[in-house]
Amino acid sequence: MASRLNLLFRTAPKQFLERTVLFTDRLASPESLAFMRNRMVQYVDLEPVQTRSSARVLPNVNAYTDTPLESYFAPPGGSALIPKEDPPCRFVFFPEFVGCRLLVRREEADWLRVDCEPGLGGTVPPAESQKGSVYVDSFAYWDHTHGHLVGRIRATAVLVKEPGEPWTVYMQQIVGTPGFEVVRALYSRALRY
Repeated sequence: MASRLNLLFRTAPKQFLERTVLFTDRLASPESLAFMRNRMVQYVDLEPVQTRSSARVLPNVNAYTDTPLESYFAPPGGSALIPKEDPPCRFVFFPEFVGCRLLVRREEADWLRVDCEPGLGGTVPPAESQKGSVYVDSFAYWDHTHGHLVGRIRATAVLVKEPGEPWTVYMQQIVGTPGFEVVRALYSRALRY
C-alpha cells in the first residue's frame, strides 16, 4: 500500500497497464465478494507483488494509506451500473478476464449496465450484432487472443473514464511463467453507446 501504485494508476492508467502486470483474480474471491455485496462503489487497492501488482478490495475508504481508488466492479456473471457522463468513480474493474466478454447496454437515459460474461471457450459473434439484442457494444478476450501464443495467457480488463471522453476498455494480455509474468500487449478502444 505504501508503494503508491494507486496514485500511479489513477494518474496514468493506460501507461500503468502498458508496463505493469495487474492481476485482478483476487477481486472475485469469496472474501472480496462479501465486502462488495450491496455496494455500488468499491474500494480497490493495488499492492505490489515483486515486479507485478495485484488488486484487492478494502472494507472502506478509511483503510487506504495510498490515494483512494474508488471504483465500480462487474463480478463474473454479474453487472455494474455506471453513469455515462461525469461519474463519481473513473474506473470499472473486472475479475480475471480470461475467456470473458464485456457486454454494454443502455439503462435509462444516463446510465450503462456493463455485464461480465465468463466462460467463453472461443470467439463468438458480437452480442450487439444479434437481431433484437439489448446490447449496444461488446469486447471479448478471444477477439484479441489468438495466433502463436504458448503457455498460460492471462488477461486483466479495466474500464476508464477520462473527462470529456467515452468510457474506454483496456485489456492487458499477460504472458510468462508464474512469478515472471509480463505484459505482452495492451488492447483498448472507446465503448460505443
